[in-house]
Amino acid sequence: MAKTKVYIVDDHKIVIDGIASFFIGNTDFELMGSANSAQDLLSDLKQKIPDVLLLDIKLPGLSGIQIARIITKEYPNIKIVFLSANTDEDSLNQAISSGGVGYFSKDIDEEEFFLGLEEIRNNKNYYSKGIQSTLFNTFSKQSKTATEYRDEILSNREIEVVKLFADGFSFKEIAKQLGISARTVESHKKNILSKLKLKTTVDLVKYAILNGIISI
Repeated sequence: MAKTKVYIVDDHKIVIDGIASFFIGNTDFELMGSANSAQDLLSDLKQKIPDVLLLDIKLPGLSGIQIARIITKEYPNIKIVFLSANTDEDSLNQAISSGGVGYFSKDIDEEEFFLGLEEIRNNKNYYSKGIQSTLFNTFSKQSKTATEYRDEILSNREIEVVKLFADGFSFKEIAKQLGISARTVESHKKNILSKLKLKTTVDLVKYAILNGIISI
């Protein structure tokens, strides 16, 4: 299997250098480039496309959240993972809603770093141990308890759709995987949100984690 190509955007050289040291001698992943700002990243993407993009949230100019929204639209095959010291609820919600499929806290060690990247490479979400308590605290604030969520009845197809959305796939990608039209996927999503009394894709991700449809 070819190495998975990773690109990092952070405005602190010491962070980039520290992450770069993780890749030395690794046979599964390679750091193909780095940038200190959105402008440098977008310029680089005209020449080379990574498999995984590691994004800090606080950056000069465009924030990591704003960059993620651009990348999700213009480069849908790039998997976006946030790498940040911010582990608050608002940052996590924004990261998920902007298309992030993972969130690593900056105190992550090398072993967990590559464990997370392996999960991301296998089309799963990964949230590092340092922020999982924040995620669960967020879920506990929802209007329904875990038991009440499980009492809701979704069809097998609807559960498949929830999983794929929670794993960060787009309408078109889900349609292709399930052999249905994008319009049908959209209809499924509307029905699921209505059944569960949820509003957004972020809520679906929370539901999927809470019910073991995806893991963190």
